[in-house]
Amino acid sequence: MSHTAWTARDGAPSDAGTMLQDRNGMLWFGAPNGLFRFDGVRFERIDEISGNKLLSPNVQALALFGDALWVGYNAGGISVFEHGTVRHYGEAQGVPAGRILEFIKTADGTLWMSSHAGIYWLDGARWRQVGPDDGLPTGERPSINLLHDGGLLITHPAGLFRSVPGTHRFRKVDTAGSMLASQVQADGKVIVMKFGETPRLFNPVTETSSPLRLPASGGLPYSVHRDRRNGWWIGPGDGMRLYTPDFVLKKQFPAPYQFSAARTFTPPFDDREGNLWFMTENGIDRIRENHLSVQAMPEGSTDFIVTAGPDGEVWINSHSSRQALSPPTFAIARDGRRIASDMPSATASTRAVDGTLWFGNPHQLWRWRDGKQRRWPLPPALIQQPVQAMAMGDEGQLWLSILRRGVYTFKDGVWQAGGGHAALTGRTALSVHRDAQGRIWFGYTSNAITMLDHGKLRQFGPADGLAVGSVTTMFSGQGTLWIGGELGLAHWRNGRFIPLNDSNGQPFNGVSGIVQTAQGELWLHGPDGLVRIGAADVAAALAGDLDRVTAERFGYLDGHEGATASVPSDSLIESGDGRLWYATSSSVGWIDPRHITRNPVRPTPLITSLSINNRRYPAVNDLGLPQGTHNLRVDFTAAVLSIPERARFRTRLIGQDHEWQDAGALRQGFYTNLGPGDYRFEVMAANEDGLWSAAPASLSFRIAPAFYQALWFKLMCAALLAGGVYLLYLRRLAYLTARAVERMRTRLEERERIARTLHDTFLQSVQSLILRFHSIKAVLPKNAAVQQQIDAALDAADTVADEGRDQLMGLRVHYGGGSALAPVLKEAGVAAATQYGVEFSLSESGTQRALQVEVGDELFAIGREAVANALRHSGSAQVMVQLIYDASSFTMEVRDHGKGLDDEVRQTGHRDRHWGLTGMQERAARIGGKLAIHSKRGEGTTIVVKLPASLAYR
Repeated sequence: MSHTAWTARDGAPSDAGTMLQDRNGMLWFGAPNGLFRFDGVRFERIDEISGNKLLSPNVQALALFGDALWVGYNAGGISVFEHGTVRHYGEAQGVPAGRILEFIKTADGTLWMSSHAGIYWLDGARWRQVGPDDGLPTGERPSINLLHDGGLLITHPAGLFRSVPGTHRFRKVDTAGSMLASQVQADGKVIVMKFGETPRLFNPVTETSSPLRLPASGGLPYSVHRDRRNGWWIGPGDGMRLYTPDFVLKKQFPAPYQFSAARTFTPPFDDREGNLWFMTENGIDRIRENHLSVQAMPEGSTDFIVTAGPDGEVWINSHSSRQALSPPTFAIARDGRRIASDMPSATASTRAVDGTLWFGNPHQLWRWRDGKQRRWPLPPALIQQPVQAMAMGDEGQLWLSILRRGVYTFKDGVWQAGGGHAALTGRTALSVHRDAQGRIWFGYTSNAITMLDHGKLRQFGPADGLAVGSVTTMFSGQGTLWIGGELGLAHWRNGRFIPLNDSNGQPFNGVSGIVQTAQGELWLHGPDGLVRIGAADVAAALAGDLDRVTAERFGYLDGHEGATASVPSDSLIESGDGRLWYATSSSVGWIDPRHITRNPVRPTPLITSLSINNRRYPAVNDLGLPQGTHNLRVDFTAAVLSIPERARFRTRLIGQDHEWQDAGALRQGFYTNLGPGDYRFEVMAANEDGLWSAAPASLSFRIAPAFYQALWFKLMCAALLAGGVYLLYLRRLAYLTARAVERMRTRLEERERIARTLHDTFLQSVQSLILRFHSIKAVLPKNAAVQQQIDAALDAADTVADEGRDQLMGLRVHYGGGSALAPVLKEAGVAAATQYGVEFSLSESGTQRALQVEVGDELFAIGREAVANALRHSGSAQVMVQLIYDASSFTMEVRDHGKGLDDEVRQTGHRDRHWGLTGMQERAARIGGKLAIHSKRGEGTTIVVKLPASLAYR
């Protein structure tokens, strides 16, 4: 068992007189200094329940009936808290002014109360006293008990009184009464205590009482209680003592070193997890069962080693002692009996395959077989040096490692250094082990192992994967060799040592004992206790699928005491009945891996409060928090009463967290940088065995937005931003437009300059040349043969001049952007068509819209070039232009009904050494349009230019 005491320094109540456990598993204590709630870790003083204040901090009685919490006060008065409301009973409702002692509810629904003034029952909204007319005499401090048959038994100074079924009357059944609280046992009998007299046991079936025969303790006890396991708890005035059902002393809890006070008068309380609670004048005490069963060892003995015997017994040695001599070796049988022997205490031991036990110490070696022992002294060279480790080989040789002397063998009284191997004589092996194949393994410090296999030695070190430091223990089970050391655990596979770590990637440090059970579990022992690795993880690790395993630990919270013994040895063994025995520097204990007690109670999480800037809010749903709240703290807990140190929590804040967050053992959640909105905090809890709560506790709250966080404010800011962006867009657009106009003006000026240059230089030069030819022709005879050549040259010169004038016209004539495209293009088309004697027409459809300046220029050039090509090459009698103004696009079509384009031109898109079509395509691409040519032999040609409306129109 494990005992824990909480006193005032831990926040516990003093001199509590009543306690209960609510549906969430929380413990409640009523005491003169207040009402307290306890979750296993922290005592919380309760001054109000759901916002309803207590009548007094001096609470004497507590009871829970359904969802109603009943509170009785020391100075009188009763409060009932239920579903966020409270009802108070006082003298006006028949409640006496004296102390309220206890509440009891019978099966018929009647509520009873005992007080200093007597016994009362609730009649509707008023309390009625049970008086002499009802068979109960007046008197102080009666105690009320609920019997197993549903009736009541009143312990009164005048005697014992039993309720008459179906009435509010009582009858006297025994003259031996008391003013102290009595206790109903599990068997239905009632323990009646009275100062200065032997406790009595009342039997409700026979309605007789008899003295309770207690073990002699030098006087009458102050308290006698029986727990639900039938153990007797007796308080003689110096703490508490636990006795078996037949009054054999099992354990003492002396005060004030263990028990919080010398005396306790109220019966112990059993919680739903199986713990036993005592209320004392100094605080609260808890007794719970441990996973590990620690055995009582001889006084003053330390540094134990354990050895499994052939008949299921476990042999125990203590090779160090505070006394002059260590106690002799003894054994504990399967049934718990102690088996004494005259064998001295050993420093090392082993069991051979045939069950023979071998022991050794600094003076001698001895064997235990069939209840007989035989001893051999150590050779003079080895005496005074303790035997470190030993193992029995297949050939009957006992291999021993002796401190500072190295390895020796012993067989038939003959000692041999190193067993005939010089390499084994120099170093002391910390551990010696025989595996299932008969090989002998020697473990040393500094990651060194030697294996002896059929007379051959093989050395292993870090290059073979060995990384456990000093090799302190080895174990062979189910075909696997396990080694443990100060720095970790490993197993032997395919000629290498493979390390194995816990789920966090941390090594199992300080391993001094290893056992693999028949069920496949792997158990380790180290300075911090026992470690259990499940069979599934072990199998996966051996198969090479895992190098990290989940480990369950059993440490000081489970009853483990002491550290690793001063002389390294196998500190964990398996006895014949399947129990695992371990040894430390100060204790020996066991655990049955097949029957580990688990806590089956799922904890119920509870959210206690929400805090903002040191202001605490009650944990009620739909809580409204002030504007500008960014940081907050949520306090929560769960009643895990057995081992609260191992309780675990996970939380999430819906509205911020996407997954559960592991909070570990922390019972607070902190959140920062929260914005306005609706949130819900949830928490789950797990007990010490990893059993999670069935459902989370939740708390919903809302953070109100500040004006700058409101939607209307954000929309206004967005509108202002959009307006600013639009203004910047307009400004940018105006800038780009001005740049475009400037570029257009510059281009027009450049075209006019080129036109002037052509007119003033090229055309004037050609005209001068023509005039000179005319002058030469005038002086030549009219019938001269050269006249015809001069006329041909003049015709060519006229043609060059005409072409020059056409180019000059192309530079001078352009779409100015101030008027529509149609009139300008029509004027140019009619002028050109007249020279060829061809009919020209231009039509428009849709709503006319002004075109972009640059777009108009390029369309004018494309249209003029297309009309000119049709006039020169198509042979058509008619050329037509159509301008189409759509809402989504602008289209210009130039059609003729001539001979159509040549196949080569239709396929390549241009005529060899002519660039008219290519120029039109480039002009269309420059303004973001698409130019298409549709032509069939003998049916004419159509050139289509199409632009999106966003690019075409102003």
